[in-house]
Amino acid sequence: MSKVKIFVDTGADMPMELAKEYDIDIINFLSVFGETSYVAGEELSNEKFYEMLLVADKLPTTSQTPPAVMYEKLYNASKEYDTVIYLTLSSKASGQYNNARLNCQQILDENPEADIRIIDTMSFSAFISETAILLRKYLNDGMDVDSAIEKSMKFLSDYDAYILVDDLKFLEMGGRITKTTAIVGGLLDIKPVLGIRNGLIEPLEKLRGKKKMFQKLAGLIADNPEYDSEAKSFYMVDSNSEYGDKMEEALKEEFDIEAVVRRYEFGPIVGTHIGNGALGVMFKKKQA
Repeated sequence: MSKVKIFVDTGADMPMELAKEYDIDIINFLSVFGETSYVAGEELSNEKFYEMLLVADKLPTTSQTPPAVMYEKLYNASKEYDTVIYLTLSSKASGQYNNARLNCQQILDENPEADIRIIDTMSFSAFISETAILLRKYLNDGMDVDSAIEKSMKFLSDYDAYILVDDLKFLEMGGRITKTTAIVGGLLDIKPVLGIRNGLIEPLEKLRGKKKMFQKLAGLIADNPEYDSEAKSFYMVDSNSEYGDKMEEALKEEFDIEAVVRRYEFGPIVGTHIGNGALGVMFKKKQA
């Protein structure tokens, strides 16, 4: 069996315990508050990030992995492993994919025998993590690299997600909505529901009022004609564990399940744009 190194980046929101369990390495973005840069996931925990975000006068920014850092990780892996696979954050939202391709080409110029696969997931957060986990499982089962990549990538099209944003100010500060829309939405207690479309996070629906907000989101999934009602398979991501607990309870009640498959936490990369209190629910779609 060939030795394969799998990488994801901070945008995958993969917790360290899962990374260790499935032998997946993380290439870290930078989170920038003012003039100070932090290595997301190493120098800046999720908890610390949200504490800083709440009191920040200006929205922090995210920065790609420094090229020299990425080069070293990929180069060293290419020397030690038969194949290196890096599942990147969506290229529509970040230059990380192109950065990785440039580093890969430099490595191949020096070592043409290296086998490095840079894969643009066109996605975010737990979608990337779950794809990487499946990839590792298929490889461990003895599947060849090409087949394992093809089969694991199906997860990205098999699942959809609704992302519920609690505070509109982060979308407004990031230029996703106008200040007027944020003010009116706040007054009317409107909560936007976002989704991943064509490699970007885009508005899809709106929910009004905090009362039974989580039940309303569960109902939105149930009413979606593409939802696979036989699967009852959900993954969750949140930036507020209390909200996450309430959402999980709403899913249990609506769909008669014991628990979601796995829960994640939004880190600094996605969290910068959707803020505190956001949560996402991934659900399986009907297969054509």
